[in-house]
Amino acid sequence: MSVNALLSTVILVSFIVTIVLAIGSYMAYKVRERRRPQLQRPDTGDEPIYFERFFPQGANPRAGGTAGDAAR
Repeated sequence: MSVNALLSTVILVSFIVTIVLAIGSYMAYKVRERRRPQLQRPDTGDEPIYFERFFPQGANPRAGGTAGDAAR
């Protein structure tokens, strides 16, 4: 067996193994995602889920203006 045929075989086998592992990983990911329970959270509309809005000191968010408008 020549070196060229040996290296070609190694490259072909490694390519096929890579494709098989990628498909297996994707299938395992899909199974895990299907098994994960859905979060029970109230519907808050457009409000962010993880962040709390920060208002600078002296700003009134209900006034409809900006902090610069309140200082005038």
